[in-house]
Amino acid sequence: MKSIVVLLLVFSFFSSSLAQELTLVKNRKSDFTIIIPEQPTLEEIKGAKVLQHYLFRIAGVELPVKKDSGLPGANEILIGKVNRPETAQLPYDEMGKDGLYIGNNGKQLILTGGPKKGVEYAVYTFLEQYLGCKKYTATFEVVPQQKTIKIPQVADLQVPDFSFREVYYNHAYDPKFMDWHKLHSHTERGEIPAEWGHWVHTFHSFLNPEEYGESHPEYFSFYEGKRHPGLVPSWDGKSVQPESQLCLTNPDVLEIVCENLQKAIDKKPDALYWSVSQNDNVNYCQCEHCAALDAKYAAFAPEEKMYATHSGEYPALGMGSMLTFVNKVAERFPDKIISTLAYQYTRVPPKDIVPRENVNIMLCSIESTRNEPMESGDPDFSNDLKGWGQITDNILVWDYNIQFANLLAPFPNLRTLQPNISFLRDNNVSAVFAQGNIQAGGESAEIRAYLLAKLLWNPDLDAEKEMEDFWKAYYGKAAPYIKDYISLLHENNQGFTGRKMSIFGNPKQEKDSFLSPALLSKYNELFDKAEKAVRRNPEQLKRVKSARLPVTFAMLEIIKEEEGGNWKTYQEGDQKKLKLPEEVSNLLYDFYFQCMDTEVSRLSEWHTTPKEYLRNYQLLIVNE
Repeated sequence: MKSIVVLLLVFSFFSSSLAQELTLVKNRKSDFTIIIPEQPTLEEIKGAKVLQHYLFRIAGVELPVKKDSGLPGANEILIGKVNRPETAQLPYDEMGKDGLYIGNNGKQLILTGGPKKGVEYAVYTFLEQYLGCKKYTATFEVVPQQKTIKIPQVADLQVPDFSFREVYYNHAYDPKFMDWHKLHSHTERGEIPAEWGHWVHTFHSFLNPEEYGESHPEYFSFYEGKRHPGLVPSWDGKSVQPESQLCLTNPDVLEIVCENLQKAIDKKPDALYWSVSQNDNVNYCQCEHCAALDAKYAAFAPEEKMYATHSGEYPALGMGSMLTFVNKVAERFPDKIISTLAYQYTRVPPKDIVPRENVNIMLCSIESTRNEPMESGDPDFSNDLKGWGQITDNILVWDYNIQFANLLAPFPNLRTLQPNISFLRDNNVSAVFAQGNIQAGGESAEIRAYLLAKLLWNPDLDAEKEMEDFWKAYYGKAAPYIKDYISLLHENNQGFTGRKMSIFGNPKQEKDSFLSPALLSKYNELFDKAEKAVRRNPEQLKRVKSARLPVTFAMLEIIKEEEGGNWKTYQEGDQKKLKLPEEVSNLLYDFYFQCMDTEVSRLSEWHTTPKEYLRNYQLLIVNE
């Protein structure tokens, strides 16, 4: 958060008037008035009403909200750009779109900020940092009761390091949670209009093989001796997607893409960001002209760097033909920001070519291990990021924070979140899309979404304290056991040289690390104690049972792999099913019930409901 240097400037403005603390409320009484501008914005109105609402909840007093009359009065809380000398001299230029300022000059409390949502953010930050209110999830917040509210001398200017901060979790898109934690969305979630017109993997949107594949195969990738203009089944098994990329040196491709991009812009003229980016495959064009550009601007020979994910192994081709093409598109649309992916084969930064000023590089860390911070755990990605940071400051990093194939599997990466986000901030990254679980439920969903949101605003906060406070508030008397469980997971996950915890992994791969039989036994002992500690608090008991689901899921997966081959079978229709031992059946049935009770929607990204998992578990392993 860019606050330290700017804060010194603010203190210089107010050094003569910073004199004393303000007593806003004394013994549940107050003579303060909330002042908004004569012609307030929606953000200023909302900020004033939110402050009024929470002050009533905290101290039982309802302060009046009044428009500015032009004459300063006594005991005022100034919201937004009220016409006062004290607000006029604030460094609004330093705040950007959504920076905020909280000030007590000895006479007034000032809550203001940038024109986007800064005023609202100032109010929520004041409530949290100075009055102790917390919003831990969309449905759980803490509002401490106080008879008297005193505000210390303060001139607090906060400007975020990242201009775009999105946490891709189901409950994180609650509008109140988004506003409280100053989050954005690339779609229409929340109250802020989306600045993105198109979002990733857009080549097929601008030049569709269904329309051009048969008539113009030359528009598509050439490799293995021929053009590939076809379609293949999509990941969801219900639709199709392009089998390849575009031929980026074909002049007709540029014209068609720009023509269709203009049509899209005409429909959403207010959107600033437009993605012109590769399809989700690694089948790039290797025709003579594309290959020449890739070779000309390549920082490495393709086979020097080999990366691998769910798409298999592929060479680090670089961005020669891609960036040349995207720069040409950006030149046609100087008032828009054209975003493109540095993803898989295009991840390596080029040499001798740089992005235009209005080109955004969306860099993806899909290959990185998750049991260590990316800087030390994935030197290849770290070097690529540093390379991009040397040639542009318009970088959005798409970071991955969960195990997509098994959304309920234990995934101990909480200790990597802060070093990762700090590393991005220190290397010229200006925006972050933190991908979590868009499905309802999921392993550590509440704490991970909360911590990511906090870190994206302030990478330097005390992450350990934030987690400690979260556990105490969320789990009550069970908090020490939850903390011990999380600590055990992480202590047995980090420090393994050469081991990679992949976002596409599964519990069976961790039997010799943090999911060993001995550790699973310890986890269950801790959860037994946690459940006992909150047995008389139904809400906290439900949260503990939800936190236990990953341990149960891991046990079910490991048991089936290790013992399923010895279980008896029976025939049901055309399927041969396993006859589960009673203790396994009980574990499975309890798992299913707890998933339903805590509203878990899927067990893998977009796939496998709890009901489907229950049905499929009995199938022979060979049928999986």
